[in-house]
Amino acid sequence: MFAKGKPRTPLANSQAKFKGQLANNTSQLNLSFPTAAQLLRKNNSQLRQTKLSISRKDNKLRYDGFVEESEMRPKKEFVYVPTPRIQEKSSCEVSAKKDEKVGLPSSPMSRPGRNLINLIGHVDFCLKTHKMYPDINAIWNVYGKLLRIIEGKRGEHTLLLRNEDSGPILQGIYYDFKGVLKTWIPGGYVHLVGHFIGENRLQTFNIAQVSGKDWQQQCMRIENVTTYILMQNNAHK
Repeated sequence: MFAKGKPRTPLANSQAKFKGQLANNTSQLNLSFPTAAQLLRKNNSQLRQTKLSISRKDNKLRYDGFVEESEMRPKKEFVYVPTPRIQEKSSCEVSAKKDEKVGLPSSPMSRPGRNLINLIGHVDFCLKTHKMYPDINAIWNVYGKLLRIIEGKRGEHTLLLRNEDSGPILQGIYYDFKGVLKTWIPGGYVHLVGHFIGENRLQTFNIAQVSGKDWQQQCMRIENVTTYILMQNNAHK
């Protein structure tokens, strides 16, 4: 009535299962292997440090969970700053600067180290000029009549000078370590070289006696030219 079928053997079942797995593996041959970063994103897992401690009761390791790790950030961040572009100067500007250096200065007195001048005159002229230009950098050559020599301590001598008959008195401070002033007699004419350290005090570097003929030589022209030059220089500042 009904034909008896062959019973399924376990061998047939295993063959069918093997074919199914083979077909499934064949479909995944074209796929690439997952990377570590992909697995980390997929599973969202990371290595964590566990807390372990030894129990005092039974002297065994005890698990206390995971160590909370804070997000580590670098202390300093590297920022790239591009180098500034240097604008090339034109040849005209460079040549103009060279011409300025080569040419003569418009005001030699304004150059550093060029403002030292040498002034010559009698006592009244030097005192008057120093009062009008107290900040001038000058070496003064003062001619006058010696009135008195005041001896101080440690070789300091003060020479009092003025014009032949009348006028203001100049104090020349000079340190005589060689005894030159011992032979000097008041009433003669002298020449002092130095710079002012006050209104009428001259720090003297060099001293010399002059004859009556040298004293009688007129300094009027030199004093007038000096006054004119100082006025012109002060007007252009």
